[in-house]
Amino acid sequence: MTLQRLRPPSGLKSPAPPPADGIDETQVLADRDTLLEILGGLNRLEELLDHTPVLAAATQRGYFTPDEDDRVRQALLAYRNYRFAAYEIIFRYRDFLNIEDESLQTRCFVIAFTAALVLYAKSLKFIAVAERLPLLHSKLNEPDAKFELEAGFFDDVRTGYSSLFNYRALARADRFWGGLRRTDFFRSLDADTDWHWLCETIRKKRGVIRKSLWGALRRYLRSNWHALWQKALRPARQTRYGLQSLVGGRFAGLHVVANPIHVLTKEVLARLQPQLLPGDILLCRAEGKLSAAMLPGFWSHVAIYLGSRDQLVALQVHTLPHAAKHWDAYPMPADPLGWVIEGVAPRVRICPLETSLHADHVVVLRPNVSTLDLAAALGEAFGHLGKPYDFEFDFNVSSRIVCTELVYRCFHQRGPISFPLVKRLGRFTLSGDDVVHLALDELAKASGPGDAPLRPVGLILKRSDGKAHLVPAQRMVPLLQRIRVGWRPARRVPTEGKSR
Repeated sequence: MTLQRLRPPSGLKSPAPPPADGIDETQVLADRDTLLEILGGLNRLEELLDHTPVLAAATQRGYFTPDEDDRVRQALLAYRNYRFAAYEIIFRYRDFLNIEDESLQTRCFVIAFTAALVLYAKSLKFIAVAERLPLLHSKLNEPDAKFELEAGFFDDVRTGYSSLFNYRALARADRFWGGLRRTDFFRSLDADTDWHWLCETIRKKRGVIRKSLWGALRRYLRSNWHALWQKALRPARQTRYGLQSLVGGRFAGLHVVANPIHVLTKEVLARLQPQLLPGDILLCRAEGKLSAAMLPGFWSHVAIYLGSRDQLVALQVHTLPHAAKHWDAYPMPADPLGWVIEGVAPRVRICPLETSLHADHVVVLRPNVSTLDLAAALGEAFGHLGKPYDFEFDFNVSSRIVCTELVYRCFHQRGPISFPLVKRLGRFTLSGDDVVHLALDELAKASGPGDAPLRPVGLILKRSDGKAHLVPAQRMVPLLQRIRVGWRPARRVPTEGKSR
């Protein structure tokens, strides 16, 4: 007859119900007003779900852009908060029968039953859309430390909806309602304009219980089969990704040339450093390194230059939420060459410039964005700190990050910058070469370097003499174009039957 057995979602502990004398008029009125806000918020989210172009665009494209990804997360976070708030109201009144005052008892039941019906009905719409769109389904199950979302959120919602325990609790509450609505206490409540909307909501929503019985049973069986299947596959998936991580982590730093000597020494980088500004995108290649031989293209690694702590403070980066969260954990002591943030095995890290650029070639691309956009991009970079390296190069998964994905998620759609992802082996990715090629293509279209989304401001190449050469500004673009079509600056060119 009550909602006592309604189960809470994971992440929310079922609170002990307050004693009957602990529920007073002030609490009841506060929960009634809160429930009105919850209903309004869920209605807005449902309207957004019905009319947003994001889902159709992402489904057609095959992936979410960083901006779309954040919008989905923000909507999911709002839904989660409304959901938890509704559950708190339901559990506060689950022992309403112990309340001696019949008028207060009636109001407590009406509030709790309305909250349960609203949550049940809105969750049905949410589940139906996500089940129809596998891309959205996967996204809603992803963990995200930035938004403090745990893995499996959508599966938890679907489990709660398909729970036969929850369905029986609602059915018992519906039977109780059938008797309650014939009482004088209810008629008086229904006539009160401040309470009528709850009674009317119950009348409109209670049909969802009868209509959704078979749907609940279907989802219950599907959910249990899915859970069993996932449990069976999990060891294989974990083993696969574990092997990828092990192999990638072990071999990413190995070299195909014994004891290579990289020419981007601290002294060479000291000549480049005066040209660098926070937010510059650094693309490099280490000759003889296994990752350079395995990955397609010339530019095999990407990092974002942070500069010094003082430079970040001047940009107000430390005041942004994601940066503030990590600010004290990364002291970044004074370093003459500055610091970078990069996605490398095993996780996204901040390290000195010379540690990141232990390589032979580097090009520096400067994003053409406003100071505010630049600060926002760097703040976003801090939000990915500590995320594991993505050995599967899957840009649809934001809980793991590969080096180019860090740049993509920080700068995509800021100012004139837009990175089109390229489908490779069934997955949408962005390579270092893609970034440089985009910069060159857009630079050719622009009326001047200052109008291009990205422009080269520094270039150091290892040449056939085995030394690092700092390229003059006027030679940067021609040499980058030559590299694009296959020229390799460090390669020794045979002449007259012998090598120079």
